[in-house]
Amino acid sequence: MKRVFLHLLYISASVLLCLTAASCCDSSSEAEISPPGKAGKKMARTLIIYMAGENSLADMVSYDSLEIALGLSTVGVDHRVVVYIDDTKSSRLCVGMRNEKLQVVKTYDRNVCSTDSAEMENILREITTKYPADHYGLMLWSHASGWLPSTNKKSAHRRVYGVDNGQRRSDANSNFGPQMELTTLANVLGHLPHFDYIFFDACFMQCIETAYQLRHVTDYVIGSPAEIPGLGAPYDNLLSPLCQIAEGDNLANMMNAVNIYVDYYDNGQGHSSYQGVELSLVRTSALEALVAATAPHLQRIFANRSTPDCSAVQRFYYNPSQYTQYYDLQNLMYHQLTTVEYAAWLKAFKAAVPLSRLSSTWYSMYEHPIYGHVCRIAEPAYTGGISVFVPSITYAQRGYVKAYHATDWYKDTGLSSTGW
Repeated sequence: MKRVFLHLLYISASVLLCLTAASCCDSSSEAEISPPGKAGKKMARTLIIYMAGENSLADMVSYDSLEIALGLSTVGVDHRVVVYIDDTKSSRLCVGMRNEKLQVVKTYDRNVCSTDSAEMENILREITTKYPADHYGLMLWSHASGWLPSTNKKSAHRRVYGVDNGQRRSDANSNFGPQMELTTLANVLGHLPHFDYIFFDACFMQCIETAYQLRHVTDYVIGSPAEIPGLGAPYDNLLSPLCQIAEGDNLANMMNAVNIYVDYYDNGQGHSSYQGVELSLVRTSALEALVAATAPHLQRIFANRSTPDCSAVQRFYYNPSQYTQYYDLQNLMYHQLTTVEYAAWLKAFKAAVPLSRLSSTWYSMYEHPIYGHVCRIAEPAYTGGISVFVPSITYAQRGYVKAYHATDWYKDTGLSSTGW
């Protein structure tokens, strides 16, 4: 998620009438209703939205929390939404339900570091203990950069999930501070109740390395392999599918959420300069089969410490001096495998990635050498919407390849046999 200029045209007169009910971010409203959110009562669903916004995204918190407040009217009566917010104002918990406004229930007496593993685990455990449910969903809101390591803790350009500047600042230079590694995130979530889904409202988090690392803690992963619009998800539209629970598989609800998000921008409801959004859905139960199908190909492609020619492969980032290129996994296989190999591999991929919604173009903060700030999908029929790391000597020199060894994807695909 990147900071953008906001015109706020989407806030209509009807929304303004709801401002009083939507003032969850003002700690002055704390303790108006007790106990809000039916604390202590086990309900069907608790949706947790974790907003690590003590960075350049802080100004976006109020807009998204307003949408969350407006969307509560669409959730079931046996569902609740709990929002953890850390921004320039305070670190606080808000809770809301269909018949209750979103309101602050706790303001922390310190500046919480939201990307600290102990802090995150304590906060999520507090939520799941105080607001128990048969089913949990989790949305992670912040800056992000896929699986990439925070090799330089002062750097603004390498962050797996979140950044907390600890200074209550929201200017463009405030993205310096502790970040959370992928393996740490998976470890934290592994100590908590199982999540039906994890939805990343953050840039670059839909990479195969992230989804595979989280396969034991959630049934589904939703996210983007690229940058997402600054205002992120349309929460007022999304809460309904995210709070619905199917008798068996929740696939239909997850697909509905993906479609709502992408349609919002493709149909011009979002800010026009965003140019669309790239989003996909991963079914984690099928990931081990995908590893089995992919491993022999990757071992051949990267054998003897080779780096394949990826000049024709779809990439989701165009500033390699800062990040990797985030190559599309399906498109890489399409260009590297024979027709027969690709057809067999694609079956395993489609089972693991049942839905990809890729806008033909999307907006990037970083300029493409040909298209400027507008990026494009060149081969939509052969692009799957989930990225993969392609190791190279350059990335080895930066420490990326060594850090890659810690991911389960690297270990289980047998990439260690390639010399990388």
